[in-house]
Order: sequence, then C-alpha cells, then structure tokens
Amino acid sequence: MVDGIGVRGASGETGAWYHVVVCLACGVLLLALLLLPTEVPARFKAEHWAADWRAAYLSSRLPTTHPHLVIVSVTEKDVERFPYFLPINRGYIAELVNAVNEAGAVAIGLDFYFTRDTEPGADAQFEKALKRAKDKVVLGVYESDSRQEKLDYQRDLVEKTGVRAGYIDLAPDEDHVVRYRSKALPGAVYQTSFSSALAGRFLSGNRKSEASRIAWLLPPADEKATFLKMTPQRLLSLSPEKRAALLNGRVVMIGGTMYSLDRHWTPLSRRTDEPMYGVEIHAHMAAEVVDGNRSYSELTPHQMRILVGVLAVVGIFLGSRFRMRNLDFLDWRVASFVVVGIDLGLFKFFHVVLPFTLAAVTWIAAVTTGTQLRNAIAWSFARLRG
Repeated sequence: MVDGIGVRGASGETGAWYHVVVCLACGVLLLALLLLPTEVPARFKAEHWAADWRAAYLSSRLPTTHPHLVIVSVTEKDVERFPYFLPINRGYIAELVNAVNEAGAVAIGLDFYFTRDTEPGADAQFEKALKRAKDKVVLGVYESDSRQEKLDYQRDLVEKTGVRAGYIDLAPDEDHVVRYRSKALPGAVYQTSFSSALAGRFLSGNRKSEASRIAWLLPPADEKATFLKMTPQRLLSLSPEKRAALLNGRVVMIGGTMYSLDRHWTPLSRRTDEPMYGVEIHAHMAAEVVDGNRSYSELTPHQMRILVGVLAVVGIFLGSRFRMRNLDFLDWRVASFVVVGIDLGLFKFFHVVLPFTLAAVTWIAAVTTGTQLRNAIAWSFARLRG
C-alpha cells in the first residue's frame, strides 16, 4: 500500500533499509539540483515540452491585429511567371520595395538571401530601388557556413546601396523547435539581428533590450490575423492612397512563404500542428521589441539555487507532516497543484519562466525525503540503542 509516496507494510530490516535508502537517494538528488541547477534538468526531456505548452496557451494576446507590422508574402504563385524559382527575381523585389517605400513605411525588411548576382538588368533595378529607400531598408544577411565569395557579394551590396543589414539566422534547438533568438557569430561583420534592426528603426533609437527567449503572440481576441498579411499582387494592385492607408508609418517585412522552404517548428505549433515561416518568426521577434513590455525573463543559476532551496525546505517539511499526521494522497496532490499553479501564474501575469523540470523534480524529491525521513531517523536511533 502507498503511504505518501513511500511504502506501507514493509517490515523488519528490509522495510527499514528501504526508508534509509530512499531518503539518502532523494537527499543526494536535491544536493545535485542545488549545485548544478542548469545541468541536471537538461538530462530530463520534459523542460521544453512544458515550456512550449505554456507559450502556446498562455502567451500574450492583443485585442486585434498588431498595429505596427505588415508581412508581404511572396508565394510560388507570385513567381511562376519568371523562368527561375530561386533566387526571387530582383526586379520583382524592386517593384515591391518601391511600392512600400512610396506608401510611407518606416522600415522595409527583406527576408531573403542576397549572396550572388542574377540578371544584370534585374540586379541594376534592385540596387536602384535600395538606394532610393536606403534609410528604410534592412537587408537580410547570412554569414553561417557561407563561401567567401558569397560573403563578399552581400557585403558589397550593403556598402554599395547604403542600406542597413541584419542577420536572419534562426536558432532551432536540438528538437528543431525555434524558441530563442540567435546570436551573432563570433567575428561576424553584422552583429545586429534582422528583427532588431527593423524594430530599432521603428523606435528611432529608443529600442528596448532583447530577451533571449522569444515572446510569441497568440491570435488576437477578435480572431483576426496576428499580423496584417498581403500578397504582392494585392499590394501592387492597390491605388497609392489605399496603399498608404495600410502601410504608412508601419514596419513592412517582405519574405517568402513558399510551401517547401523556410518553415520551422515553434511553440505555437503545439496549437496549430503547423510549422511557421521564417518571416513570421522574425515578425514575432520584431513585434516584441516594438511593444517593449512582453519579454519573458528566465532565472539565473543563483536564482535557480534559491528556488531549489525553498522548494526543498517546504517539500521536506510538508512531506514529514503528511507522514506524521497520516494524511492521504489528496493532500499531497493539492500541494503539488499549488506549485504548478504558481508556475503558470508567474508565466502568465509576470512573464517569468520558471524551470519546470527543476521545480518538479525538486518538489518530488523533497516530499519523498520528508515522508521517509521520520521512519529513517526512528530506525537509526533504534539501531544505536539496540
């Protein structure tokens, strides 16, 4: 029969040693969690799973579509009239840049690779459009595992046109889910991320500092799209007045949303069961910086040790009380739900991400230690007297 999370009914030396061994094992685990709070939880697989579910259902939700960002999505259908699929025809991108620039956008982000030349006429048209809108344009650059000639080409393009540039690298975890912002490579020419460069342009130098964990936006309360999206065809077909009404004063990100390219799993995929396009991920990151009040903080190793210590003390105390008063399993379960509720409340209302696995393992080990400690102490004293 179960008593707390120990065993009732074990008798003699076997039962006595059981209490001692379990108590010592849990004590060693608590010590390991206290000394290595960032290493031990990494051995468990539940941490990302728990964080993803919290992000998928408890992240911030705006009343309606985000007011400051627009995505222009280039699909396979939009480029089917050109003789080649990739890279996207530079003359076509130039048309889009000119239209967005004339509509009064404050920043124009191009989420594409520009690491080689294409057709001379299209390249010239593209460079002309960049020079015309250079104060607004942020060009996507990529320096990971690229040959030197590609790096030279994109650097020359940035310098020749006078535009700004930001790296568009994403940082998926080992399970291929994007949860954190990527960092610039050591020694990289471009140290600012694509989304940060766009948001910084919008904020005119008052950019907020970025947290490493991405603060995702759930679909708005009115069930509209998180970001205003339009096709290139719609953008180019609008009159200048209607185009300005939609884009004036906004950050406009132009990127590919092609079925087989640049799609990534994110925590929001828990809700949709669908990967997200790269330009949409950059929009979430830029929106977080623009909004300035939605970032999530994570505990430092020192704060994790404090968390482990507090949970260990409380868990051992409550575990011993459960054992002494012979309380049933319901009391242990209610106390555990309180711990989970605190975790969810901190995430939802204070934007603090607690290490779920660390807290859960600490709590279970502490309560187990408490439930077995009294029996272990009683048996030890009995042995000394006998």
